[in-house]
Amino acid sequence: MYSNIKHASNEMFDSVSGTKARNVSKLIKQGKPISILLMGTDVGALGRNSKAWAGGRTDSMMLVTVNPKKKTTTMISIPRDSLVSITGHEDEFPTKINAAYYFGQTKAAISTTSRMFNVPIDYYALLNMGGLEKVINKVGGIDIVPPLTFTYENQHFTKGKKIHVNGAQALKFTRMRYQDPESDYGRTLRQRIVITALLKKSGNLTNLLNQGFLDSIASQSRTDFTFGDMLTLANTYRSATKHIVSDHVQGVSDEIAGQSFEVLPTTEKQRVTNKIRKQLELSKATTGKRFANTVPAALSAYEPAADYGETAATASTWGSDTNTASEYSKAYGSSSDSNLDPNYGADNTDSTSQSTGANATGSDASQTGGYTGYGY
Repeated sequence: MYSNIKHASNEMFDSVSGTKARNVSKLIKQGKPISILLMGTDVGALGRNSKAWAGGRTDSMMLVTVNPKKKTTTMISIPRDSLVSITGHEDEFPTKINAAYYFGQTKAAISTTSRMFNVPIDYYALLNMGGLEKVINKVGGIDIVPPLTFTYENQHFTKGKKIHVNGAQALKFTRMRYQDPESDYGRTLRQRIVITALLKKSGNLTNLLNQGFLDSIASQSRTDFTFGDMLTLANTYRSATKHIVSDHVQGVSDEIAGQSFEVLPTTEKQRVTNKIRKQLELSKATTGKRFANTVPAALSAYEPAADYGETAATASTWGSDTNTASEYSKAYGSSSDSNLDPNYGADNTDSTSQSTGANATGSDASQTGGYTGYGY
């Protein structure tokens, strides 16, 4: 098994120079909290060339923090349509964050996300969604509880009714978008449900460690976790899957140059920055630049007004995962099996942070002007 893992990890390993803000090897050896940018592409899942990594878009993006001391993993979905200025490709503004990978591959995606929220990204993992399908099949499928009723590609899901799904069914569960009243935010919730269910199912890893399966997954995955990092992660950080917090960044829709974007208000960005930095046990700091990088003066006309989305109505929902804190949580409230609850702690109530309700429109909102840089 050791040999199989080492062989596969060598194949999927792909370091990206200039993206490490911290000494990650030291952090992981000491069991310190770490962050991971988890990205999913659809290359290969719909019959496309699984080796065509370049040119795709990361329609699934999650910023994951793992804190072994608190035994907590936090998954924060980033809307794929988030309006950003992509690192190294600022002249392409206005652009969506899912296109950062298209323009500048993993390095641009990492840098843009890190600068957007002023947080360090210690590792990344890029997974072809076809690879996710294989993993789910290999563990014998997963149990999920749909947060709403819908039928997609001849597969029916009933709100609140537990269903056992295979890999293909799980992808259908996560892909549906237009029937969901919460649109892409509802889709990102379903992505987190699937990943959480998979994390809980991965307690028995034995059937995942044969060389044929690992090699097939390695061909559809990329990461900068070394083999040694993986071993340490398995030994030291697995306790963090006991408490999984689900959240997302809430944007406000806008149409710019004929395209639909999600504009992330600074108040909401600050809430997310506070949450991530607290989970990483870092000091508080001002969130990143409004669009991650400077917008060229010639393109500034595409920028929404500075206070766009900064209203009392929207701010009242911040400080909690608006998907799971509303009707979606009801699907799990009646379940007697706590292991099926992928949104444990999704209300994210924290009296010690400036992250909820009126506080979100107060002191955090005053930080819209400055940018202090990386406070690592």
